[in-house]
Amino acid sequence: MTAPFRLFGAELSPYSIKVRSYLRYKGVEFEWLTRTNARQEEFARYAKLPLIPVLVDANENALQDSTPMIEALEAEFPDRSITPDEAALAFVSALLEDYADEWLNKAMFHYRWSYPEDQESAAQRIAGAIFEGGEKPEGIEESVRTRMVSRLYHVGSSPETAALIEGSFARALELVEAMLKGRPYLFGGRPSLADFGLAAQFAQLLSDPTPGAIIRAQAPNVVAWIARMDSPTAEGAFARLDDVRAPLADLLRMEVAGAYLAWMSANAAAVEEDANGVAAEIGGVMFTQKPQRYAAKAFAELQRKRAAVKDAALAALLQETGCDAYLSAADEEEEGEAEAPARSEDADEGANHSEDHEPSK
Repeated sequence: MTAPFRLFGAELSPYSIKVRSYLRYKGVEFEWLTRTNARQEEFARYAKLPLIPVLVDANENALQDSTPMIEALEAEFPDRSITPDEAALAFVSALLEDYADEWLNKAMFHYRWSYPEDQESAAQRIAGAIFEGGEKPEGIEESVRTRMVSRLYHVGSSPETAALIEGSFARALELVEAMLKGRPYLFGGRPSLADFGLAAQFAQLLSDPTPGAIIRAQAPNVVAWIARMDSPTAEGAFARLDDVRAPLADLLRMEVAGAYLAWMSANAAAVEEDANGVAAEIGGVMFTQKPQRYAAKAFAELQRKRAAVKDAALAALLQETGCDAYLSAADEEEEGEAEAPARSEDADEGANHSEDHEPSK
């Protein structure tokens, strides 16, 4: 019997792993299809863009982009919900998932293609997957390595930004480790959207030599959580905001507001102005890269979601941690205060996560 869903993806694609983990949690039958040369023709029938993951249903409808993919599936399969009951935690879950997709992914890509041992490991695994473990063309691994290293600029990785990216990863690791102390998932006894997004990026980091050694040495809770998220189960209820507020506030303040939203806001402004580059001051260091239209669209969507949640606990948390300085533009124009974060109204012409920019969103 044919499974109702087919998921085209790759083991080295965090976005593919995110969707696979979600489908396993939901108990939805699906067939996992590694994107290989042998399956290229089949893949191309469904992919509007050469991006993974691609999810195909029994009616041959195809979805791309992992976040709306999971949102659509969640509406179809509401049992074992991944959305916390409290409005504040529900929004923060979506915020952390986007942080993982758009910011933590920079660290994943940076480590994978900046260090020789990591480059070699990833190139071998990618080439092996493309040719399904069979005979590979001579020089293919070096070709993959050269091509991917040349794409580091897509995530803003450079000798000038390396320390900033690696420092952000170290903070994120410490803060997520604290979030997981005494609980199986970030928000209690079952996984949220944030778990799927963050665990997928950390799983890739764990699989690479340099960041993997750091994670294993410093974050045992994260290591156990990554293993758990490969095929997660509901072990209890979601926690209350008060139960996770202290470590969550640290993560929001130091990483989400302190790095990710500062970059997202600057990127959205650059896209709106059709600028050639983005420059955002993060921790006293100037982070620069090419503007990314997809991230600008994601930022506008986050602002829309934030505006839709009228919750005092959320407002207090996001104001305290500095997140609402970027996410909430309420009454700023009327009061003549600081300008609201710029938004991009341009149509998305293709996700920034191209197949060259590590397996895509």
